[in-house]
Amino acid sequence: MDHPLQAPDPAESKTDQAYQLLRREILAARLPADTALRPTALNQAYGLGWTPVREALARLEAERLVVYQRNRGFAVAPVSSAELQDLRRARLAIELPLLTEAMEHGDDAWEAAIVAAHHRLTRCTLPVDDPSEATLAHWEQMHEAFHKALLQAAVSTWLLRFQAQITEQLQRHHRVLAILPTREGGSRDHQRARAALRRAMALEPHTQLMQAVLARDAPRALALMAEHIGATLDVFESSGVGQKKPARATPAARRPHTARRAASTR
Repeated sequence: MDHPLQAPDPAESKTDQAYQLLRREILAARLPADTALRPTALNQAYGLGWTPVREALARLEAERLVVYQRNRGFAVAPVSSAELQDLRRARLAIELPLLTEAMEHGDDAWEAAIVAAHHRLTRCTLPVDDPSEATLAHWEQMHEAFHKALLQAAVSTWLLRFQAQITEQLQRHHRVLAILPTREGGSRDHQRARAALRRAMALEPHTQLMQAVLARDAPRALALMAEHIGATLDVFESSGVGQKKPARATPAARRPHTARRAASTR
């Protein structure tokens, strides 16, 4: 089923509309890694003006969602196991101190929010069982909400800001390197990817993490968080997906008509 594009906010400038639209498409991997972002093609596909597109791409480049190469122009930032390894190090450096702060400062309301977020996560269908866009988006939302709840009582606003940026980058990597490849084919690589994803998405590690955090068992909570942070990279390395060149396009059946036009006019 095609994923509908959100209607632009009339209060936003044309540049802001272009920025928000392209940002959503990139984070959701509907504009896949390495896709050329030519203003003419984007204008034809999304109805975006040339000047707003150029300004939006410059903003996205600053966020490392877009890269610029001489003689090639703008393209969606690549994904790789090396990039994911870098994100893993960043998460360890930022999320472990945040979790420590949260356990030190968390109150009853914080604990209740964690339990509620965990409960909502238990009710999710895993994307590995139902690879529809709706299921994937819902699981991503509930999974992110659970991790956000864990850290909500932390006091470092800068670390929380950095953590939010890393989370967005990881969303794109999860889709391009792990979730999207399991939607197609029945090869041995895809079977291994599905099995690894099922282990990474399993509820039990999240439950154990929640219990350790609520018990204020800092050594165990930090160890479980570090293990959980490494799970995504382990999925790629065990399945072989991370060693392969990422697909340059998402399956046509899963992409909006406008995105298909963008790919065809590259």
